Amino acid sequence: MIKKIFKRLGLKDKLLGLIVPFLLLIIWQGAVTKHLFSELLVVPPLTLLNTLIELAKSGDLSSNILASLNRVLIGFLIGASGGFILGIAMGLSPIINRTLSPLVKALQQVPEFAWMPVIILLFGIDEFAKNIFIAIGAFYPMLFNTYLGVSGVPDKYHELAQVYQYKSHRYLAKVILPSALPSIITGIRLSLGLSWVFVVGAEFFGTEAGVGFMMISGRQLFQIDVVMAGLVVIGTIGFLLNYVLQLLEKKLSGGRVAFDGGIA
Repeated sequence: MIKKIFKRLGLKDKLLGLIVPFLLLIIWQGAVTKHLFSELLVVPPLTLLNTLIELAKSGDLSSNILASLNRVLIGFLIGASGGFILGIAMGLSPIINRTLSPLVKALQQVPEFAWMPVIILLFGIDEFAKNIFIAIGAFYPMLFNTYLGVSGVPDKYHELAQVYQYKSHRYLAKVILPSALPSIITGIRLSLGLSWVFVVGAEFFGTEAGVGFMMISGRQLFQIDVVMAGLVVIGTIGFLLNYVLQLLEKKLSGGRVAFDGGIA
């Protein structure tokens, strides 16, 4: 009976996935307890847990997380919207695709963090600059996956739309977007995940709130526990965002595999 419940809920695989992290925590705590490493440099898990609790009680943790999430949302909306619109245009128009594809491929080769000096020169280090930096991370996955979905609409769907004489807006709403939806959802998941990664990098460049700011402040004050607490928060929130979006992706797209390549 218990085996059937575990199998139905998929708990067996999930529990197996917790074994390695649990063992690492035990080894980590044991190594510090045995004084193999200095607690000033390697904070034991129990101390780290207490730090997270204290940060949560003081309100610093929630305020910094909310500041980061707000930046992620704005940057994601800017970048993903641009990638979505351009992906549709390039997917529907071979001329636009042939014209813009070389430029998009060339710009994609530039490491994202290499844009930061340019952004600072153009926009300074205020909030708008951080939003633009995050938007760059969200742009490409949305562009590529939208393009893949739109350009991959079966010919029979196009023929059916011609039979029913769908006009441009109806053709887009009734044929293109529903067919491309699985790929678009994948793009949303990848874009949002990269947005969360980029917000931490953006907050390393002059800010007064955010998880990245919390880590920088901890480093300057040599509060290693605060720095590591920031790492735990970043990893946990990133994991939860990806997990929730994967569930949504599987539900709406039937488990279609994510695409992370370039434009053909």
